[in-house]
Formats: sequence, structure tokens, C-alpha cells
Amino acid sequence: MNNPANPTTSYRLVSIIRRLDTLSDWLTAGSLRRRIRNRADGVIWPSVPGAYIVGDQTASVAVCTLTSNKMMTPLAALPGVAIVGRVYTANFGIEKLIANVTANPHIRFLLVCGKESPFFQVSQALQSLSRNGITPDCHIIGAQGHLPQLSHIQSAHIECFRKQVEVVDCTGETDVSKLASKVRELTLRNPGQFKETFPQLNQAGDIGVEGGIKILRPGGHREPLAYDPKGFFIISLDRQRGEITVHHYLQDTTAAHILSGRNAEAILLGLLREGLISQMSHAGYLGAELAKSETALRLGLQYEQDQPLRLN
Repeated sequence: MNNPANPTTSYRLVSIIRRLDTLSDWLTAGSLRRRIRNRADGVIWPSVPGAYIVGDQTASVAVCTLTSNKMMTPLAALPGVAIVGRVYTANFGIEKLIANVTANPHIRFLLVCGKESPFFQVSQALQSLSRNGITPDCHIIGAQGHLPQLSHIQSAHIECFRKQVEVVDCTGETDVSKLASKVRELTLRNPGQFKETFPQLNQAGDIGVEGGIKILRPGGHREPLAYDPKGFFIISLDRQRGEITVHHYLQDTTAAHILSGRNAEAILLGLLREGLISQMSHAGYLGAELAKSETALRLGLQYEQDQPLRLN
């Protein structure tokens, strides 16, 4: 067996799958999950793109469903709900949440519900942020999950969020009827529009990042797949079994391995575990193709390796 890939490299490569999973979410929920840009007094809201559904932008309750995706659509339809979004991480995810909430002075409550991430512990981090704020190096005071660091958003947004919004803890609750009752309760005690001046994001809609960042252009050169000394892969779908199938061939086209599964990330991790990929560009390519194949499998789309997804 070949030596497995470097763990840090593996983590970065697998993150490709998480980012491309947004494509599946967008297709699954149709127009409801596309970014809705409402203009009120010349201000575009929500300010930052993310995994959310907009309800009544003048309502007082924002809802964070943590890692529970299926709750978003029914909760967004409730009277009194301005926006519903999922948040997986206690850093970039919370930063996006803060940016969008502080850009709408009508929002006075953040209802946190759904299944908590045991790794990032987003709910616990939000409650700690509301109570304690951040340290000078932007760490959420008292947060217990992985990397609760808000270093890519201006401190003015964070302080505005803490003043503007009451964080209401319903972590673990997935019953929409019970959450609807909580939303009604919060709506009845709405203190009214937040009167203090709330910070605006820049015109590009980016989170306010302090310090210099180098802007890169897309594109570059990927070595031919045959260049990878470990060989190449053919990806196909087994519709009858409901699985993605990956055939691994050596450079001389000798068939060497076969791996099947329903989850793109698990397949990529298996290939990395077995040391079958030696190039970053090759791994990135496989991550993108596997994400496409999983999306096609879930949604009944036509998948052909190296080709765009299309309807049957």
C-alpha cells in the first residue's frame, strides 16, 4: 500500500467537496435557495451570499438552523421571520451571519435551533459571543468548539450584532410547530427597529476584512491526468445501485482498483487514504468531478466525466 497523503493536504482537498456541495443545495431547493437581493432605501439585502432563504425582510426574527437543512424552507414561510440560514462553522459561518443581520435593523432576535455541530459548536459560540464578545485577537470568549475566530469581519459589526440582537437558544429543537410558537412569542415582544447606525459593507458586498489581501485571478495549468505516476480514474454512475463508481487504472491502463459509494467526500477520502493521488491538481479535479457525480446521482441529472451536468 502506498503512503497516505499528508493530513493537512487531505483536509484542504476535502474542503473542495464542502464548497461544491453548495451546487447540490441550490439545485435541490430551486429558486428558494438562490440569492434573493431585496432593495430597501437603496440598500441591497442580504449583504453577503450564503446558504439562506429570505422571508419578510421587515420582520424581527432571524433563524439559524445550525446543520439542519430541511428546516429552512418551512421556517422561512412563518410570519415574523426575516431570514433563515444554516451555519456550519464558528468562524466564517458566524461572520456571514453577523454581516447580514447587522445590515437589517428590523432584525432583533436570532433564534438558534436544529442540530448542533459537535466539532464547531456554533450555537455555544453564538451564545458566548452574545454574552462575552471577543478577545483582542478576535477569539470568541468562552467558545468551546473548533477555531471560533472572527478575524475577517470588522469589530464594529460584532459590537452592533451584540447590541442589536438577542440570541434565543432552542438548540436541538427541530419541531417546526414548536419553533413557530417561539417565533410568535418573540414577535410580540419586538422592541422595534434598531435605532443605532449600523455598519455597511463595502460596495463589492464583501465582509469587511482588515489588512492587505492579494486578489488572484482564476485559471492556471493542470498537468494531464496521465502525468500522475499513480495513474488515472474513470468515474461513472450506477443508477440501479444508487452509487458512484470509480475505476483506478495505472499509467499503462492496467485496471488496479475499484471504489463505490454514495458520498463524494467519502470516496475522495478513500482514494487519499490508499495513496492513489500524488498531485494537488489531480486531487482538485477529482474533488470537483466527484461532487458533480453526487449531485447528478441525487437529482437525477445526466453525468458524464469532464462534461457539464445536464438534464436527462
